[in-house]
Amino acid sequence: MSAFAERLAEAGIPFQRQPVPERQDATSHGNMVVSLGPEPVELLWVGHVDTVGFSDEEQDTRLDGDALYGLGTADMKGACAAAIEAVLATVASGVELDRGLCVALVVGEEEYGDGAQTLREHVQAPRTVVGEPTGLAPCLDHYGYYECRLIAKGTKAHAALPEFGANAIHDMLAWMMEILEVAGGPETPRGVVVNPREIAGGAGGFVVADSCEALLDVHAPATTSREEIAELIDEARARVRSKARATSLDSEEMFWAPGFCGEPSSPLLRPIRAAFEARGVPWEPGVFRSHSDASLFYRPDALTMICGPGRLEVAHTRHEHVELSQVREATRLYAAMIHEACVRKTHGDAKENAWQTE
Repeated sequence: MSAFAERLAEAGIPFQRQPVPERQDATSHGNMVVSLGPEPVELLWVGHVDTVGFSDEEQDTRLDGDALYGLGTADMKGACAAAIEAVLATVASGVELDRGLCVALVVGEEEYGDGAQTLREHVQAPRTVVGEPTGLAPCLDHYGYYECRLIAKGTKAHAALPEFGANAIHDMLAWMMEILEVAGGPETPRGVVVNPREIAGGAGGFVVADSCEALLDVHAPATTSREEIAELIDEARARVRSKARATSLDSEEMFWAPGFCGEPSSPLLRPIRAAFEARGVPWEPGVFRSHSDASLFYRPDALTMICGPGRLEVAHTRHEHVELSQVREATRLYAAMIHEACVRKTHGDAKENAWQTE
């Protein structure tokens, strides 16, 4: 966050530190918010500055040709840098904003979005762009996300005589395999993606394990409800129980964020599409298949779009990277969005200079 703050301070652009409840300690400064132009806000750009946990090996940052490698480069420091540079270019162009702009860098996205929740309480706009990695494709559709804990309880027995007990680990594995079978995967009509994230159980010693827990991540198309996902898990549990096992199987929902489907013909898209056309970036709407802060900002009467440099498939991996050429194009694209959404056509000459600056 400090690097972005220094860049803005050098250019004389004011910003605010927005406290986030329960994060007021020496290691967190909360959100950073840049507001330009008059109220109300017409365009809100949101990016997150936190990353997943890392090891020393994953933390290594290097430049290989045009690709910058390192944790968080795609998810999503590249987009954050592009948005800040777009603000700098807009201010440097001298153009007057007739409508409000807010660019917010938030914390907590890789957890449960407390930074975005705090921002939403103070700022909402008819157009919100979230800079998650999409390869600069405009994603109007967003998957839902369901997180749950599976709990299996069995009966201890001597390890040499497992038939006298009920192995909780064995039945947990069976349950998880049934869930994967019932879900079917992203290429099936259901399109649900299940990821077994953690599994732990047993008590040590030479005994049959009497307890086991597992965490599941479930990403599903926006048309899938939380009830449908819960039913999927219940169906898999019924399949396991039909095999007359003695283990108790229970599930606990931990988190749910619904997905959404944008309206491709919405008039709110006009300035956004105009920005794509001005930059010569193909308008090929896609689907964002992960969870993000975008789900917190979606409203049926507004536009929420995900668009940023980088690829989702390399995020959270040892090989995470972003192409700097795409970050530079993201800067120009974001600047074009700002001008199309926040500047009246009477400012034409200055409007062009901001996003055409190389």
